[in-house]
Amino acid sequence: MAYEDEEQLEALKVWWQRNGRVVIIAAVLGIASVLGWQQWGSWQARQAANAAADYQAVMGALNRADREVAINRTKQLQDTYAQSPYTVLASLAVASAEMAENQPQQAADLLAWITRSQPQSPMAAVARLRQAEALMAAGDNQAALTLLEPPASGPLAARYQELIGDLQAARGDREAAISAYRAALQRSAGQRRALVEVKLFDLGATVEETS
Repeated sequence: MAYEDEEQLEALKVWWQRNGRVVIIAAVLGIASVLGWQQWGSWQARQAANAAADYQAVMGALNRADREVAINRTKQLQDTYAQSPYTVLASLAVASAEMAENQPQQAADLLAWITRSQPQSPMAAVARLRQAEALMAAGDNQAALTLLEPPASGPLAARYQELIGDLQAARGDREAAISAYRAALQRSAGQRRALVEVKLFDLGATVEETS
């Protein structure tokens, strides 16, 4: 038995001489990866907290009607926390304030950041619609139409088609406007549907093709 123990010990020494360095490196890398993951998680948490604080500062500035501060803080968010959902929310809020102050081009620029930098955001379709509305208000109907292609699906489909109809009507393309309004009616209900019907009637059209 003692001989077997010595033989096993000798075999272990040989194995360690051959593989010990690899084992140590693997262990060190494993520890480093755990520590690195923890540090990464802590960094992400700090980033989220900082972005949330900046978002609150933006909303506070808007509540005080201090648009300049709100715009500057939003641009800081866009530069520093480009992938944060708080940056999207701040951009949407400030763009709405700009529209309320009859500054559609500034609103469009803020919204363009969302569609460019966070195209996969759940709010990207909302931003694209509002950006097109802002461009229309700024008089750039062609850019607005281009932005709406392809139209969104889902809950915003009707609003996209209605805005396309508005833009086509503004361009004087009656048939394209009627087609878009009829497409909007297929997905509209309540007061919104009634409004689209009025727009159709204003063009001398009926709603008969919406069924």
